[in-house]
Amino acid sequence: MASFASSIYRKLNDFERKFANDPDQFILLRHLTFLFAIRYDSPSGVLRRAVWYGYRSVLMCVFGSYCYKAYWHMTHSAYSFPMFNILGTLWIFAGALVRVIVFNRSVLVRLERFLNDRSFCDVVQEYRTARNGVQRQNNRYLLAIPLILLLETFIFLGSNLIVQPEFMLVYSGHVVGGLIVQLLYGCTTCYWGSLYVIVFSFIYVMLNAFRGEMLIVVQSFNNINQLLDQHRPLPDASDASIAQERKFWYELRNLLKQNIQRHVELLENLEAFRKILAPFSFIQYYGSFVLIAYYCFIITYKGLTSLTVVYIGFIMFLVVESYLFCRIISTINDLVSF
Repeated sequence: MASFASSIYRKLNDFERKFANDPDQFILLRHLTFLFAIRYDSPSGVLRRAVWYGYRSVLMCVFGSYCYKAYWHMTHSAYSFPMFNILGTLWIFAGALVRVIVFNRSVLVRLERFLNDRSFCDVVQEYRTARNGVQRQNNRYLLAIPLILLLETFIFLGSNLIVQPEFMLVYSGHVVGGLIVQLLYGCTTCYWGSLYVIVFSFIYVMLNAFRGEMLIVVQSFNNINQLLDQHRPLPDASDASIAQERKFWYELRNLLKQNIQRHVELLENLEAFRKILAPFSFIQYYGSFVLIAYYCFIITYKGLTSLTVVYIGFIMFLVVESYLFCRIISTINDLVSF
């Protein structure tokens, strides 16, 4: 058993090292955006693209089924807790859809290309190590979030789905299909809830990459300041001293020029990223707070039961992601104003 666990650990470590050393730090993000039907970057054939769009349309059909269930409940029954659950689920669906629309902008490709350009100070081992650390941190985050969401999906399928008909596939108030159909429908429902969270993880990963690049620029400026503090003009006026002095100031000028140019590029790309961040921030704050209040009401109404475990988990997701978002935005603002 110990040897098996050790083998799994080594494979995971090799897998992590492979992604950490990949020149494209967003390769894992691209795989996840494809899996969650957010965008399709592969230049493959028409058939594969048609299958992918078919997969996307099935997800939209589930969204439409919840719209139908909400309409049916409002027109054929009195206001009830199941209808309240359906409306809350629709709020998540709508929030996830808006997040995808906000995230999947054309500017995203340019930002990824810019952040993948590591030519600035690439020869300095300290900065290369820092970049690898950020990439490793982002990859761990992108792997951990889907695994936790998968656990929440299993909890939802084993508790809420089999007990609460409002989460099942229904038509005219009657459940349609057998157990397999309902499980597939429940998985697709969880997909929308996961999408609400996973888009945030993509935004956070890109912000973390910007933070890492800003830290490198700030550290590089600090190194220039240290060079100036340590520099002492040579007392003699020999030709060798003058040449050495000129060489020092020439190299310092080039280094300062590279730092200023990189800083300007970072600010320009951060300004471009605001096209995504500005609407996303609004959705993050107000949309998530409404969901937190909604699930807190359900927990207060139902109490702590097996049906509310998944709600508690989702609340924790929303609280943690809001905290991380505020913290990293604050860190980047501090670095920009340095």
